Amino acid sequence: MSERQHAVKKLSILLPVFNEGESLKIMVQILKATLEVSNEVLIIYDSLDDTSIPTARWLEDRYANIRPVFNAYGRGVPNAIKAGVEASEGDVILIALVDEVFPIARIEEMLFLIRHGCDLVSATRYGLGGRRLGGSWIGHVCSRTANVVFRRVTGFVMSDATTGMKMIKKSVFKRIPIEAGAVGWAFSFELAIKAQFYGLRLGEVPVVSVDRIFGGDSTFRLGAWAREYFRWFCWGVKYLKKGKAPGKVYIPGKYRRYARGRHYAIIDHRQ
Repeated sequence: MSERQHAVKKLSILLPVFNEGESLKIMVQILKATLEVSNEVLIIYDSLDDTSIPTARWLEDRYANIRPVFNAYGRGVPNAIKAGVEASEGDVILIALVDEVFPIARIEEMLFLIRHGCDLVSATRYGLGGRRLGGSWIGHVCSRTANVVFRRVTGFVMSDATTGMKMIKKSVFKRIPIEAGAVGWAFSFELAIKAQFYGLRLGEVPVVSVDRIFGGDSTFRLGAWAREYFRWFCWGVKYLKKGKAPGKVYIPGKYRRYARGRHYAIIDHRQ
């Protein structure tokens, strides 16, 4: 194994939940049926009256390596992820959205990039053939537009900074200071920006994202989300060009046809 390669011992999948019992049951069953790598699933809830808890307990009784985790740091995704990382046993962390099951199909490709030297691998809905379907029309337009403008203004190399699904080495995550407020998934935007700022080796794989096909409570609030995302947009404008700027994104060889004219580097399976 080369110096850049990384043997994944165990994958810790973090699932923050907010009243999402139906989505949670489907997500975990698909995960356990499809993943071959040694893994654990941590179901992270903020409140003792969250309606996801009975489903989480049922899954814990039914499957090995399923653990409900109470987030004692306070409400919101950043705190939930902090609680999940502290409770995790794996050397690689997958942050996933419980209401999006289709991206599960890309987990093995994300692991492939981690094994071949990437520190952080992000799903993308806006590059490499990825797509976003369903959900809030306003949220969709704002997300796509913000990503395009952000790349052009800052030189950000990934095509989708704001997606929630990201895989990262646990040791690397612990070195990145997370400061985002508990508003939506702005935490994930901050993580992507700082990953480039610190010169991490970045990777991307495409996903088809279909929002909330199984129900659950959405936390989307246009005003609050816009303010927090704009805060990190401005941070990127101010600091990214001063960072180490890796300048390229690694992708699996099967997506080489999308590599023209962008900062992509190919990793083939034979490497």
